[in-house]
Amino acid sequence: MKIRILTDGKYGDRAEVFIKKKYPETKLVIIEGFEDAGLLDEVELDETVEKEIEEADLLISYVRHPDVVFEICDRGKPIIVAINFGEGFLRQVREENPKVIMPPSMCSLLPDTGVQEFDEFARQFGKPIYDLEIEPNSNIIKDIRVIVESPCGATITSLDFLINKPLTPKTINEFVLNVRHECREPVSLMMQKSNLGDSSSAIHLLQFIDGIKKKYPEKLDPNTELGKYLAQKKEEMENFIVQIKRAKI
Repeated sequence: MKIRILTDGKYGDRAEVFIKKKYPETKLVIIEGFEDAGLLDEVELDETVEKEIEEADLLISYVRHPDVVFEICDRGKPIIVAINFGEGFLRQVREENPKVIMPPSMCSLLPDTGVQEFDEFARQFGKPIYDLEIEPNSNIIKDIRVIVESPCGATITSLDFLINKPLTPKTINEFVLNVRHECREPVSLMMQKSNLGDSSSAIHLLQFIDGIKKKYPEKLDPNTELGKYLAQKKEEMENFIVQIKRAKI
């Protein structure tokens, strides 16, 4: 699949690095000249940009100007809009191009859209899925296979905080803090950076706990210290995600 990551230079460079490992024909395409512009009546894209869009099977837009993104969506290609411009914007662009999605974050993508290009991508990049190997006697996390990862690299770059470490609250806290630090996805122009990192870490932690539950449900025993901790963190993170959805961020 040919993927084109469209950016005005602020976001998307790390996504190119990680996506290219699984989709070698991925390219980063820079769209210049609009980042500081006000309301635009007309948007004219460079011929080189138009050519890259035409060649793409899937577009991922990190462009920050909504008028430019609207013009790109008008080309009719399947496009993931990585910067959230609100529900009104999404409804409007979908009137012209139904193959547009604008997820709350790039690490919340699921392969459930019914659009082949989106679902193929989300089986590789989106809401993280972990397959864990935990040593039964020592409780050491011996290995983690990442089935789905975030495109910004936060999933992969945080594994060092888990592998060969004991499954303890300290290990999990360090993992979550590193995900927050590594998060690069612009969920919304209106969202504070601290909330952005918290959103990413919440998703990763919930998915990590889900990975434990699938293979080692006994670790979630509420009668143990670890089980109580994991149950508490799960509840906290689920409540946080609900708050974000209610705020329509």
